[in-house]
Amino acid sequence: MTFTANARATGIGSLPHDNPTDAIAAVFRDCPDLPYWPQLPNASKAEGMNEQAAVGLPGLTMADGKLRLAQDDAFFEGVERLLAAYDAGDASVAALPPESACAFEPFLEEVARRGCPEAKGQIAGPITVGMNIKGENGNPILYDDVLRDVLTKFLNLRVRWQAERIAETSATPVVFVDEPFLASYGTPFFGWDKPKVQETLAAVTSGAETTGSHCCSNTEWSIFLGGPVQAVSFDAYEFADNFLVYRDDLRAFLAGGGTIVWGIVPTDPDDVAAATVDGLYETLLGHLAKVEALGFDRGQVVRQSLITPACGLGTRPTETAETAFRLTHDLADRLRADVLGG
Repeated sequence: MTFTANARATGIGSLPHDNPTDAIAAVFRDCPDLPYWPQLPNASKAEGMNEQAAVGLPGLTMADGKLRLAQDDAFFEGVERLLAAYDAGDASVAALPPESACAFEPFLEEVARRGCPEAKGQIAGPITVGMNIKGENGNPILYDDVLRDVLTKFLNLRVRWQAERIAETSATPVVFVDEPFLASYGTPFFGWDKPKVQETLAAVTSGAETTGSHCCSNTEWSIFLGGPVQAVSFDAYEFADNFLVYRDDLRAFLAGGGTIVWGIVPTDPDDVAAATVDGLYETLLGHLAKVEALGFDRGQVVRQSLITPACGLGTRPTETAETAFRLTHDLADRLRADVLGG
């Protein structure tokens, strides 16, 4: 599938609402053209980023508020079922339980009712999740070749399951595998090289038609721009200058049909209160001009762009989240009207 972004508004993942009805209403009010199912950490601790992504992983336990993986009999039995399901292409083994994603099913119902042509899903990726689950030796399971293989196959099926469920509504799925931990790339906290990261991310995204990834801080952006995803989401409010220095990678990414997801709307309450559509628009046009200078006309760049808040809004006050959403919606509308004619 060729994904055409057309400067639509969408969201990153989490919202601060404590019930799915209000969260879904906010999504369809301000992101109707590319709606996404909202993750609600205030509704349940089970909807925390890593907890939600890993729920159902064989051997997973919680001890002292931390995720652990125990290699007991239940683990080996679960891995056997997982590998059989993976080989058979049966993604149901990685279904999200309702108690870990309370907005998912109501969201699908609304997508089907409205006849949305496309809908977005998301889940935390293998680097982020693998670094936040400790094995029996106390080290992150990402560093264990066997456990990492189990994790990537499990998350691959979770991505496929989301895509399949969205497709059942007749909407085309767009699923993001988000990697906030990659803000630590190149630091003493994380020593992997770029090919290893890309290989691990590809193990999760393979088999899905349209995938993206988000990192909410600065990182080595060529990981994503030259990696397996078709959409790269970043905090353009804080880190656009860092992102735009990857000129050759950006040129190749856009030439290949990739989508830039501009997280240009702030999420900090003070910044949101001070933000205006006019101000954000002028800032975004400045960034777009730098991409145009790589050999693209403005219309092409805008057609290959999405507009979002800078990051998930789950930790922000509800008023801040809804104001940020309105800014995102209005900014996307203005960009489309001015550049694409509507």
